[in-house]
Amino acid sequence: MVKILEGFVARLTALGGGSGDSRDVYEDWAPTYERNLRQDYGYIAHRIAVAAFAERCIDQSIRILDLGCGTGLVGEELAARGFGHLDGLDISPRMLDEARGKQVYCDLLIGDMTRTIDLGGRTYGAAIGVGCFGGGHVGPEHLPEMIRCVRPGGLLVFYINAIPYEQDDYPSHFRSLEADGAWRVRLTEQSNYMQAIERPGWLVVANRT
Repeated sequence: MVKILEGFVARLTALGGGSGDSRDVYEDWAPTYERNLRQDYGYIAHRIAVAAFAERCIDQSIRILDLGCGTGLVGEELAARGFGHLDGLDISPRMLDEARGKQVYCDLLIGDMTRTIDLGGRTYGAAIGVGCFGGGHVGPEHLPEMIRCVRPGGLLVFYINAIPYEQDDYPSHFRSLEADGAWRVRLTEQSNYMQAIERPGWLVVANRT
């Protein structure tokens, strides 16, 4: 029997994009988040994104911002590949508590990416965001603020659920940002990011210009 979406994943899927309404879901989900995604769904989006990041970034001393870091799945993957200067940002304090236990982040920041992102004067050479787009999360209209988090020339790697990617026409936003001189998209590539269910997503690799 094909597995269906249920529980917290189903709750998130039912939310509207770009609303920020996911905070309470993640607060409730934090203690079982990783076990649920990995064991029940075979979640691998963080591995796909970090593999693409590591392929394009050979400087392991670079300062990286993990946008929507959650419990630290991405940070853990980056640290395993030798990247040691990581900060994480997330809207959920309980998710950040889980991430803190991994001891891979230099700093963890509470922030809402649907608003102005306050980095306290920090600058980053690269940023990565996995699972922070879509229902109850950020939308394509928030991309300029996310791009602003990195220095000119900085690497940006995102992994985006295919449902909002197509419904909200992310490619048209990408083209507009390129026309405005905000960034240059290097790669868009589709893959399945849950091994126990058909759940397509898009890898996006770009540089701030």
